[in-house]
Amino acid sequence: MSASLFDKLFIFEIANNHMGSVAHGLKIIREVGQVSTEFDFKFAFKLQYRNLNTFIHPDFKGRKDFKYVRRFEETRLNEKKLKALKDEIKNLGFISICTPFDEDSVSLIEKHEFDMIKIGSCSFNDWPLIERIVKTDKPVILSTGGVSVEDIDKAVAFFEHRKKTFCLLHCVSEYPTSRENLQLNQIDFMRQRYPDIPIGFSTHEEPDNLDAIKMAIAKGATVFERHVGIESQNYKLNKYSSNPEQIRQWLSAAKDAFQLCGVSGKFRQVSERERQELRELKRGVFAARNIKKGERLDISNVFFAIPNIKNQLVASDFSKYTEFVSLRQINKDEPIILADVEVRNLRDRVLEIMYEVRKLIMDSRTSLPPKADLELSHHY
Repeated sequence: MSASLFDKLFIFEIANNHMGSVAHGLKIIREVGQVSTEFDFKFAFKLQYRNLNTFIHPDFKGRKDFKYVRRFEETRLNEKKLKALKDEIKNLGFISICTPFDEDSVSLIEKHEFDMIKIGSCSFNDWPLIERIVKTDKPVILSTGGVSVEDIDKAVAFFEHRKKTFCLLHCVSEYPTSRENLQLNQIDFMRQRYPDIPIGFSTHEEPDNLDAIKMAIAKGATVFERHVGIESQNYKLNKYSSNPEQIRQWLSAAKDAFQLCGVSGKFRQVSERERQELRELKRGVFAARNIKKGERLDISNVFFAIPNIKNQLVASDFSKYTEFVSLRQINKDEPIILADVEVRNLRDRVLEIMYEVRKLIMDSRTSLPPKADLELSHHY
């Protein structure tokens, strides 16, 4: 797998929203998965693995006064049930991702043949766990919620040195994250600081906030993670998870944002309609006086005005690098048509010389300061 895996990748995070019921977990995968078929993105489901036998200290097992101890124990799934969820992800054609919270879970991820590993924000600098993860052959996604820039630098150096395929996700680990705390400008910061690494957005805002995904896309994020679940008579859905209909709205907002943003990493293709509409606004070139055959056109014998007609020269055709010589007598106030002039383009020769000089400098390995001025001097 290459970094292209992270292009327009949408990750549905199940976390503990299966509520300890494999049937409920399968329902989430199937119903959210069905919504995704309406969109032309790459999709993944993500599970979380913990070996609760060792993850929770023996003295705290069964305690109800510690939120996460209670939550993890109440939603426990054995290996067989976890494998059933993973198999359904694979059977439906989705990328499979899993977050391990201990070393034993990394081994189980390998055994269950997940496609990728996610490192949660709380484990970002858990180096014993990271050292185990990096021994796998799987691409890695890292969430950066609450992490210092120094720790991100260390992790980037660590994974780059080992030539791992990985990406970083901007994340704010507040559940749910308020609008004023989303800090989406961090996507810009991370893209500038780590230009060779795909940057994404792990979201925890409330599901009715569709602005965040649009802004993240506009800022160049390419991976998007959202908690998903289904509410039922038995199970409530937390405030930062989306049900299938909310996921549909979220993905629709993403689709709209990608359309609005257009192409990325290259200059856009200008449409023929746009060219035509702009041309209609351009000033045409007209003869300011009678122009003789063989006479060169310049500012002294032409003027510019609207409207222009088909195949007429326009003001933007004139430059110091282009010469126009009349091929016939052109009367005063006549539009000057392309067929009525000989065009001599001087810019091509200037560019040719420039490229020759650039090659000469590069071949000679001559050092020049940035943005050095070069003068083209000629005597003929």
